[in-house]
Parts: sequence; structure tokens; C-alpha cells
Amino acid sequence: MAPPAASIGPLDLSMTKFENQVKLNTILLLFSAMLASAGIPGGGSGGLPSTQPSQVIRDLRAVRKGDKVTLAWSQPRQIAAGARPLGATRICRNISSSPTASTSDLRCTPVGEVDAGKSEATAGTSSVSLRFADTLDDKLQDASPPQFAIYRIEIAGADGRTIASSNPASVSLAPTAAVKGLHFELDVRGIFLIWEAEADRRPASVEYDFRLYRQEKAPQAGKSTAKKIAIPFLRSVTHMGEGERLSAVDINIEWEKTYVYWVRPLTRVYAADHKLIAEIEGEDSEPAEIFAHDVFPPATPEGFMAMVSEVPERKFVDLVWAPNAEKDVAEYRIYRKEEGGELARIGTAPAMMLSYQDKNVVAGRKYFYAISAVDLRGNESTKTPETTEVTP
Repeated sequence: MAPPAASIGPLDLSMTKFENQVKLNTILLLFSAMLASAGIPGGGSGGLPSTQPSQVIRDLRAVRKGDKVTLAWSQPRQIAAGARPLGATRICRNISSSPTASTSDLRCTPVGEVDAGKSEATAGTSSVSLRFADTLDDKLQDASPPQFAIYRIEIAGADGRTIASSNPASVSLAPTAAVKGLHFELDVRGIFLIWEAEADRRPASVEYDFRLYRQEKAPQAGKSTAKKIAIPFLRSVTHMGEGERLSAVDINIEWEKTYVYWVRPLTRVYAADHKLIAEIEGEDSEPAEIFAHDVFPPATPEGFMAMVSEVPERKFVDLVWAPNAEKDVAEYRIYRKEEGGELARIGTAPAMMLSYQDKNVVAGRKYFYAISAVDLRGNESTKTPETTEVTP
């Protein structure tokens, strides 16, 4: 007769499950510790690493200017100089019809690498700051509607497999205008700047604009004494076969100063619903340096009149006129001649005076008067038409 089968009670079954769970947890802890000591993201307490690379770079920024995209980001120092040999830090670029895309849909198309190990870490921090410049070719900018470049950073292990990545950062690939032929003309109203812009590559969803920058220079050393600032300006546009001819006038200048000007093209990209989705700066034009020398006289005074006046035992002629609109008028000059003679200056009146009294007159003689306006730099306006007066 066979012996009876051994029976397992409830307590024995519970102990078996407990022992199995302890063994499993011990294995997981040991495996996680091994991963952490190797410097692989996702190791340590908390379980097995994800099948997706850990996103240890969260501040990737992409800024485009003209044909160049500048990328900047920071990496944890232990990734850049880890306990085990690391591979390349790759810069990835994807082309998309949308500025946003799911990270899982992005594949790495490498456009360059950086050596994070040679980058200096900022003192007192646990990360290194890195930069990379990507140059766009013309073909990428020819699509209509414009496409987008989506960048990511991938950090590889020694075996070449990606172990860490970054957040995505996108820029529009719309074309930018090229500014050429910047030159200037001086006018009594200010400085006129003229340039041409190529517009043959502009898609329907793209709008070109321009910013005007000005910087003042010191007259002695010719050095810049102020920051380059964007200034408001009046503009006009003439369309030509190969582009546009633009002019701008800066009316907020001071005469006898030297200025340097730049024109910066700006591209705005709109969605089908006319919502602005991107704005890109193009390359600055060549600078134009201008000495704002005032050689422009004020306007001829208006409302000029001459009137005979007298008091007991005294005769004279009163001259009156309307004020000039220019803010830099320094004085008014008074001219007189007798019949058959030549005009000669007989006096001046400061800018705040709008009248003059000619006391040196003789009864019965015929006099002709005229006045002019003079600015702070000595530029004199044309004279008013001669006004005739005869003293009693």
C-alpha cells in the first residue's frame, strides 16, 4: 500500500509565496543597483529601465536667424562624463509639416555631433552647457506651404545605442528676404534709407517685414556710444519684377551726429486660419554710416507786413510776421533798401520775437523791407517778397 500523500496546510502555502516574492525583489534590487552603478538612466530603485531613452535634457532651445539655427541646452554632468565610456552626443533633425510632433514619431536624422566631454561645466552646478549651429540649405526653404525642422538631442552609450534624449524644439523653414543695396539720402525731414529685397521665394502663407536698427557713434573716436536699438520709421514700398524697393525715413534724429543703420528682414508665417504660427529673423544688411549734417535752411517766414507808425515828434516803421514751424530757428534777419538801391541787413530779431521796429526813417522816402529765418547752424532761408512802405 502506497503511503498517503503529504498535505500542505494554509501556513505552508503562504510561506512559499512569501519566499518567492522575497527572492524576486532581491533580484530586482540587485539588477537596479547594477544599472545605477553603470550610469544608465532608469537604474536605481523603482524598477527596470524604460524601453524609451530617458529624457534627461529638458531645456533644448532652437533659434533661427537667416540660414542658421542655433541650438542650446544643458546636460547633467554625470551623463557628459559618466562612470562608463559614452558615445556621441548627436543632434537630430526631422522635417515635418507641423511645428509639433509626438516624440515617439521622431526618428534621429543626424546633422552633427558635439563632444560633451570637452565642454566646461559651470562652477557649482551639476550640468554642462552646450551649443550647436545647423546651417539650412536652400532646398529646405523652398517648400510651400513652409515645413518645420524639429530638433532633438540624443546621448549614446559606448555601444552606440541611445541612452538619453531631449525635449523637441522646432523652427520654421520658411524663406527669409535678402536685403541688398542699403544707401541713404539726407532731407530736411530726416534721413531716408533705401534698399531692395528679393521676394521671388515667398509662399502665399508668408509675409515679409523689416526692422530698422540705429546706433549712435562718438564724433571723436568713431566708437559706438549706445546700444543698437530698433526704431520706428515711416516707409514706402515699390514693387519691381525681381522684388521690392523700400524706403524708410528716420525723423527722430539730431543734426551733426553720426549714426549707423542696419535693416533686419522679418518673416511671419501664418496658418490657414490666418493665425501667426512662426516669426523668423533674417540676416542683417551691411551697415550704413551717416553723418547727419544739416545743410537745410528753414522755410521762408510767412505773414510778413510793414506798417507806418508815429508818436509825437517821432516816426518809425513796424514789421511783424508769423513764427516758423522749425524748432531750430535761431533768429530772423531784417533787410531794407531805398528805391533804386540794394537790400542791406539793418538788424536781427531773436527767435522768440516776431516783430521789429525801424526807427531810422526819413519822412517822404520810399523803403522796401524783407526778412529771412536763420537756424542754429547758420542756414538762412530765402527772403520774403519785398514789402513797400513810404514814411509820411
